[in-house]
Amino acid sequence: MAKIFKKSLIIGLGLVFFLAFYPVRLTQYFCDRLFAKNAASYTGFADVFAEVFYSAEEALKILLPDTQDIKEETRTLNEDQKKSIAKQAEIQFDPEFDKEFHFYIGQNNGQIICYVAENTVKGKWGPIHYMLALEPDGKIKDALILELKEKRGRPVKEARFLSQFFGKTIDSQIKLNKDIKGISGATISSRGMSNGIRKVVYVFNELYKK
Repeated sequence: MAKIFKKSLIIGLGLVFFLAFYPVRLTQYFCDRLFAKNAASYTGFADVFAEVFYSAEEALKILLPDTQDIKEETRTLNEDQKKSIAKQAEIQFDPEFDKEFHFYIGQNNGQIICYVAENTVKGKWGPIHYMLALEPDGKIKDALILELKEKRGRPVKEARFLSQFFGKTIDSQIKLNKDIKGISGATISSRGMSNGIRKVVYVFNELYKK
């Protein structure tokens, strides 16, 4: 009799817990599925990741190591300069991100050893903020992604993509599917970076080489 009572008690308690908690879990499950589906369908939020990799100060320490003095400049282009660069570089200036251009000039003993341009381009899912290091003669030396918001374009921050730009000059194509190989599944982000870097090279030459 005691065994039967004990077994009945366990079954009864199990039924109570089932009736008390299962509807809540079931409701939560369907809510999660519903909102996750809507987010992915309408905003892409479920698969978009905003990431910050470096601050500007951290990036400059990497791009300008052992530099005694760093001078910061903000430069602008007039409309004639923009039209000329847009035609030559086959790019369009972004009215949001290209109002002005930020440069950091690294010097040792009064001699310029490197320039670093800070720029932002549009990826598929959001802005890509990066820095580009250039030799005084305009040759690309290095590049770092500071932050981005991408679904599949995260690999544009990796060396296997960015290293393709090293050594390029204004005489190089710097174009996707020409001398730059894009990231599979991230064509828009790859093209945005390629066009942005090509633009910066032309802007640098206009502002500093001339």
